[in-house]
Amino acid sequence: MKLQQLVDELSAFLLAQADGKTFIFGISGGQGAGKSTLCAALAEKLAAQNKSALVLALDDFYLPKESRQKLAEDVHPLCATRGVPGTHEVERLAQVLARLTDPGDSAPVELPRFSKSHDDRMEPATLTARPDFIFLEGWCVGGHADCITAAPQNQWEHEHDPHGTWKSWSHKAAAAYQPIWARCDAMMLLRQETFDAVIDARWLQEQGNAAKSGVWQFKSRDEVAAFCAHYQSWTLGIWKDLTQRADFAIGRDAAYDYYPLRG
Repeated sequence: MKLQQLVDELSAFLLAQADGKTFIFGISGGQGAGKSTLCAALAEKLAAQNKSALVLALDDFYLPKESRQKLAEDVHPLCATRGVPGTHEVERLAQVLARLTDPGDSAPVELPRFSKSHDDRMEPATLTARPDFIFLEGWCVGGHADCITAAPQNQWEHEHDPHGTWKSWSHKAAAAYQPIWARCDAMMLLRQETFDAVIDARWLQEQGNAAKSGVWQFKSRDEVAAFCAHYQSWTLGIWKDLTQRADFAIGRDAAYDYYPLRG
């Protein structure tokens, strides 16, 4: 199916759930899976029905560069690279969700923002109106410790973390995310066909980011592949888990056609 059909089906589901409370829809998928495009189209479709939606990106809750550098010094050098569970400010995300879903809280809410090109925090945004729907989107949304092992799982991890120090740290850190995922009223997986497709999509994304910011974080696909290696085992584990467990498990091919991953 094409994007519009998927949007029509998802919006019909979401509108059927509307009961006056803010509905949190978790959307999980690798970099470049089309999460942002889907969220924008869904928000537009819901707006036509006089319903508001806020896209809350997990990426915006990455720890600032300084904090990750401190983790690199205290835990393992790989902690300096954003991505895996443990590199997000989970407590702040929980606070933001609590305020956005509190009908008695009408004060403005500060939303963090993160620049991938600069690999650091930006000035926050401010939200004044509570949305009907929150789309909590991110590559590891829904992930939990059972999706991976605490020991190295592939050649890259054996080379860069032979004792599993970094991997076990991230494995343990995943527990703090579980109350966030539990707040989601429904969960969706949007999955590419291969992990190579994630790398290709992230490289395209990097070129787009650089065109806007003038800053290149990665200057080649090989550099992007090295970055993506940090979360390969997490991504594959989450794909396997959520394909069976999510309310919606949707595949996406290179032609941007969408199809259900379950019968």
